[in-house]
Amino acid sequence: MSSLLALSRRLPSQWSITRWAHSSERRYHTADTTAKKKTIHDAIIIGGGPTGLLLSNLLSSYNIHSHLLLDKRPVEELLKHPQAHFINVRSMEILKAEVPRVYESVLKEMPDVSEWDGFHFGGSVLESGDGDVGGGKRLGRAIHPVRENLRVGQSGDAILVPKTTGMNDVEADNNAIMPTEDDGTDDAPLVSLCRPAHLAQNKFVSLLLQEASRRHHTGFDDKEDATDNGDSDSNKSSNFHLRYGEEVTRISEHNHGHGDNNQGQQPYITIHTSQGQSYHTRYLLAADGVQSFARQHYGIPMMGDSSMQNLMNVHFRTNDSLSKLLMSRSNNQAMLHFVYNSHLVGAFVCHDGNKGEWVLQIPFFPPFQTMETDFDSDTVRDMIWAGLVGTRNTDKETADNEDDFNFEILSIRPWTMSSLVAQRYFNDSGNMALVGDAAHAFPPAGGFGMNTGLQDAHNIAWRLALLLQGGNRNAAVETLKPEHVSVEPTSFVGNNIMSKYDQERRPIATQNAALSVRNYQRTLRIAKACYLDAQHPQLLISMLSSPPMSLLPLEARQNMFRRLVRVAMMPLGTLLSSPQSSSGGRSFHADHIEKNVRSILENGGSLPLVFPRYELGFSYQPNGSSRREIANNETGDTSGYVPRLQVGHRMPLVLLEVLASSFDGNENEGWAVLETLNPQQTDHGNPADTSSDSAVHVSLADISSQLRRASSHSSPLFTLLVVGPSLTSSVSLTWEAVNCVMKRWNVPIMIVNVLPEKNNVDDHQNNVGSSNQHLGSESKGFDVVYAVDTQNALLQLLHDEKSLSHNNRANENDDGANENALIMVRPDGHIANICWVNKKEGEDEIMSKHIQQAVEQGFQNALG
Repeated sequence: MSSLLALSRRLPSQWSITRWAHSSERRYHTADTTAKKKTIHDAIIIGGGPTGLLLSNLLSSYNIHSHLLLDKRPVEELLKHPQAHFINVRSMEILKAEVPRVYESVLKEMPDVSEWDGFHFGGSVLESGDGDVGGGKRLGRAIHPVRENLRVGQSGDAILVPKTTGMNDVEADNNAIMPTEDDGTDDAPLVSLCRPAHLAQNKFVSLLLQEASRRHHTGFDDKEDATDNGDSDSNKSSNFHLRYGEEVTRISEHNHGHGDNNQGQQPYITIHTSQGQSYHTRYLLAADGVQSFARQHYGIPMMGDSSMQNLMNVHFRTNDSLSKLLMSRSNNQAMLHFVYNSHLVGAFVCHDGNKGEWVLQIPFFPPFQTMETDFDSDTVRDMIWAGLVGTRNTDKETADNEDDFNFEILSIRPWTMSSLVAQRYFNDSGNMALVGDAAHAFPPAGGFGMNTGLQDAHNIAWRLALLLQGGNRNAAVETLKPEHVSVEPTSFVGNNIMSKYDQERRPIATQNAALSVRNYQRTLRIAKACYLDAQHPQLLISMLSSPPMSLLPLEARQNMFRRLVRVAMMPLGTLLSSPQSSSGGRSFHADHIEKNVRSILENGGSLPLVFPRYELGFSYQPNGSSRREIANNETGDTSGYVPRLQVGHRMPLVLLEVLASSFDGNENEGWAVLETLNPQQTDHGNPADTSSDSAVHVSLADISSQLRRASSHSSPLFTLLVVGPSLTSSVSLTWEAVNCVMKRWNVPIMIVNVLPEKNNVDDHQNNVGSSNQHLGSESKGFDVVYAVDTQNALLQLLHDEKSLSHNNRANENDDGANENALIMVRPDGHIANICWVNKKEGEDEIMSKHIQQAVEQGFQNALG
């Protein structure tokens, strides 16, 4: 409970974690036993971790308030253990566009980037010579490119810090961060306005939980906060949908109604819980982890390696004195510390060194090692001391000083590393979907587990919202079309839209699983350089488990295993130095290990932290065949990301200046939101000071989410970017063509006319009025934005893509000046379709058909 009290001090009083913990029964578990008419919820989410909570936030933003979230764990349990901690660039973009309050809080809560941009390899966390407590030999320090925003083509490779002889820590780090060799990307445009983040999962969950509770009845983030009224009815209503400490014990499936007249109707699902409650839902979203109850109920197998390595996770907190010692020098600060010595081989995760939050991961080999004998609290405590500061000094004269440094072990828990992807993401009826760890499990190396889950939620939420909103979405479309057009009560959006989630996200999970395995193998190469071969324990286990050794009692074989492991680790004692040793315990053996490790790190063999193409370059092809694109077309897992205008890819970062719109963004404070999200850039793509510039800018990355927020649309929104003089000058024609398709699909679209220059700003601003005047009474809800591509970045991307797609046109002397193109962007920021349109005088009807075909194909690509 002390950890909850500490964390609650950093949160607003109305969201005190202490109050969550003390009143969880009242606020989250209250069961209404009053007889009621059966309610069928739109969705139920099982699992209240990061993926489930983001999914709840997104559904609430789409006004899907008839949803519940259940988790068998009490709230306080979720807020204890750090678990995952790395939020990659794409996930940060999603948070920024969809839940900006959470995004801003992550930036505020996380440690300074200088504390976690490095990985260390050595005999202990503390380098020898730092104080009078021993320490270990530093084998290498690698710095990752996370201090600045990534640029086009920039590699994610870590840089080995040179040995610090003749330079201080800051000089050594700067020499690594700013290498003398020019990689050619210093002046390249940015690929994202976001950088990755490092925040313990328990803190991240608390931020998502606050937002999910607030959003459930307020929707968009720019509306007034929900207030905490204690025992009031409004408070109970606001938090009823978050039900922690309530376990799903049984799942059943039913058809609507009774009798034979219900054939063909979609079934609904009933879940039964440990609180004696039954809830009914149209869609069940299983985000309940790798041991998913829902996945097991529906018999969906996991494919891959279910037991790559057993590990022991030790969560501990250092006191102020020890925290200060460990963080006092910059060369001791790192996200990960890989430690190799005669007492411990393991990896320390520094979640927040200044606040003392650490996790130690230790290899565990059952049944020849046991929790009771090998990982009891005293044994683990000695391992932690050995890993942090080297072997403790037992000299009586220094014992009192040693006691100034201390730590508290908070938990010791075993877990099994695996690489698994579900065979399919849906049940046979198509109304239960797997999300996050319920659908896939990766080795933690590279941090793709939680990030893939967050991006699963981002992909499925808008699809489910379109499917569920039905008549409610008619109102959204009504505000985006001429008045005389009637909206049909049905639409082309069907269950295919959900099956696209499986087609798109499962290949990405397979790709990320393979990458995570390669990352894990990179860590084993470092261990092998220290003369520790990961195959040796497995061979030993195999030998002890086979005749004739298997005939011996288990206890005898366990003792044999322990002795052999100790013998194998003894040479690593040379990487530790005692306080009494002026030479620091240096030896030829230690220097040789250092040479081996540095050779691997110098040649790019370090475990990477940034994977630009995997984070930003993954794509969703209409046929679901994109999973091998990255692996086959490029070499190197950390290769730089080069933006492409291709169907299925994320829309690249291009900043446009907004000139005018047919709706008043200021009324909703929408344009202010956009300007906060998208600072103005200089010619080289760097954010610039806009204090003297009143212009509003919008980024094409996640453009649909931004415009949805600016215009206060609750339905998922598509965006049609209109580029080129022939199209931008024919706004009425474009809109009428778009509307013909939009009314069939019953899905809203907003048009953005992208102009190449600001020469005729007034004319373009008047175009909104003139277009509405042309349409007369039919112009109500005509939503169009006029913006200017001041740097011609979008035009250049179009020209580059056209040149790559049509090499046979290279001799046509096409300088790209007259490109007319339509780019349709999905609600999740990925490209639904791209179409080039050529218009000649008198061909309005032909161009209208081209526009309709482009939009129709975009819907088919995105929705199925």
